[in-house]
Amino acid sequence: MGLEDIEQLLKDAKFRHLSEATLTSYSDGQLDKVGLALADAHLSLCLICKRRLTFLKEEAEALESYVMTEEDHASIDQLIKSEPVNRLPDYISNELHRLNSYLRDLLNAWIVPFSEKATRGGNDGDEIWRYESKDGMLTAWAVLEKNASLTVHFSSPDLAWEGARILFRLGPFSKEIALQRKDSGVAAKIEIPRRERARNMADISIKVLDLSASRKDL
Repeated sequence: MGLEDIEQLLKDAKFRHLSEATLTSYSDGQLDKVGLALADAHLSLCLICKRRLTFLKEEAEALESYVMTEEDHASIDQLIKSEPVNRLPDYISNELHRLNSYLRDLLNAWIVPFSEKATRGGNDGDEIWRYESKDGMLTAWAVLEKNASLTVHFSSPDLAWEGARILFRLGPFSKEIALQRKDSGVAAKIEIPRRERARNMADISIKVLDLSASRKDL
């Protein structure tokens, strides 16, 4: 990259808002020299991105110092509901319990950041939230799409959860989804139209309806 190219990048960067991913990397000190220079060039002129950067830093500090209370744990437990499993075969009962435990941890990871007074935002096309269980068995992420809708994605390598029906609710929006086989695992996607997006992003619930017992591999 020549000197003229660098100068042009710096000039362009001054007039283009920084993505949330760039601001997060900037705050965490993870940008390379070129990325840091471009970000500094923009931040020196843009009050909006300066305020967004300040908010990200304050949010990170709040999350680090946040301690889950007994009430928080109780609220999360109430959000996870399933049909009685005593009538189901043992293997389905076990898988429902396993899925519930992962979803409980997922809800915790969602509620804590979105419980802050200032809800974390982002530009269209940004991933605004991500969760991955410690063992990698469940991954979920939320994306603010270009059309301003919000998509929430679920993915797992555990084929035992294929066919699991889940009722997802976020504010006034609710939809039943099923984990379907995709590649070597299972996945599901929810799209929440802009007009139905929740103002209170912490107002979420997930209800496990059932786990299909008709699969030949069970």
